[in-house]
Amino acid sequence: MRASTTMRRTAWILPLLVATPLAAQVRLAGRDLDMVVQRGRQLVLQHGCGDCHARVTDPRHAEWMAGTTDTTGNRIGPFILLPRNLTPDRETGAGRWTDRQLFNAVRYGLKPGANPDVEVTSPVPGQGNHPASPRYLSVGMPWMSFRHMPDEDLQAIIAYLRHGVKPVRKAIPENPAPPDFWASEYTEAKIGPFPVAAYPTVNETGAGDAEVVRGRDLVVMHACGECHGGSGNPASPHWLQGSKSEQPPGTFAIGPFKTRPRNLTPDNVTGLGRFSERQLFNALRHGLRPGETPDVEITSRTPGQGNYPLHPKYLAPPMPWPAFRHMPDDELRAVAAYLKRGLKPVRNRVADSEGPPDFWASEYAKYHDRYPAAPFPAGGERKP
Repeated sequence: MRASTTMRRTAWILPLLVATPLAAQVRLAGRDLDMVVQRGRQLVLQHGCGDCHARVTDPRHAEWMAGTTDTTGNRIGPFILLPRNLTPDRETGAGRWTDRQLFNAVRYGLKPGANPDVEVTSPVPGQGNHPASPRYLSVGMPWMSFRHMPDEDLQAIIAYLRHGVKPVRKAIPENPAPPDFWASEYTEAKIGPFPVAAYPTVNETGAGDAEVVRGRDLVVMHACGECHGGSGNPASPHWLQGSKSEQPPGTFAIGPFKTRPRNLTPDNVTGLGRFSERQLFNALRHGLRPGETPDVEITSRTPGQGNYPLHPKYLAPPMPWPAFRHMPDDELRAVAAYLKRGLKPVRNRVADSEGPPDFWASEYAKYHDRYPAAPFPAGGERKP
C-alpha cells in the first residue's frame, strides 16, 4: 500500500495503554499485537531512530529510545536541541501522551505535549482539527518524511514504543524554539506537498514498474532528499542531484573532514549511472562505496570472506546505511531500481568526500556485531 497515493483518514487509533487493560489489546484492527510491535521495531531500526533518541543503534542498550542530554551535533542555528525520551515512562517519556497525539506528531509534526488529543484530517493549519497556530516538533526530527508512511506503519511504530520498549525514567530538558514554533521551516515550499506529488514528476521517467514505484516511496519515506537534494519533494528542481554548495546542507563537517552528498541520479559521468544495481544494493546493505567495490554478490559481513573486500572502503558519514541495512532485500533492491531506472539523469559533479586513510573502517567497526539486530526482546525491550 503506497503512502503517496492518498491521504487516508485514520479509521482507528491504537488503544491507550494508560486506559485499557493489556488483555483487551490482543488484536489491533485484526492484527496480532506481537506482530504489530515487531513490525514497529523493524521500522524504528530501519529509520535510524536510535541514532538520535539513544545515541546507539542497538536495542540491547539499557536506555534504548530514552533520549539524550548529549548536546554534540544538535545545534540548529542558535538553538541546542535534545532528542526526547520515547520510552513509555508516564512522567518523563512518551507515556505522558496518547497514541493519537503520537500519531499526529509523526503524520503532521505536531508537538504532542502542546497539541490536543483530537483526530487531525488536514495538513493545513486551521483546517480539519489542525491547530490554527500549531506548535511543531523541533527541526531535526524527520517527520516530514515519516508522514508519507502508511497509517499501519505509523501505528506499528507507536505500538512498539508503547508496548515493546521498557520504560526509562529520564527527564530531558524542554527544547527551545523560535516564536513561530518552527512553522516557517515547514512550509510546502521547503518540505514539499502532502501527499507527495504523483509519479512521474518532471524529474522522473514515465516507464516505472511496480518495483521502481515502490523504491520511490521508500526513498521519500527514508528522507534521502534531506541530504541529496529536494527534501521530500520529487518535483523539486534539486531532487537527488547531490551537493551544489560548500555550505550546509551541501556539506557536513565530520571531525576534521568535509563530506558531501552524492549525485544519485543515473547520469553516467557524475551520478549513479556508472554503477550496477547490485553495487547500489551492496552500498545500502554493507556501506561499501560502489566505485571501489566490484559488482559481485556479497554473502558475508566479515572483510575477506564471501566476496566482502579485505580492505573495505565505506560510505562517508552521515550516510545512514547502518540503519538502511536492516531493510529487507526486496526493499533495498527497489531503492536501487528507482535510482537507476526511475530518475532522469542530471549532470552534476560533486567533489569527493574527505575521510581518514582507513575509509571510515574504524568508525563502522562497532556496527558489525549488531547486524542482524539482536532477537526481540533485547535488553532495552519487553514483550507486549
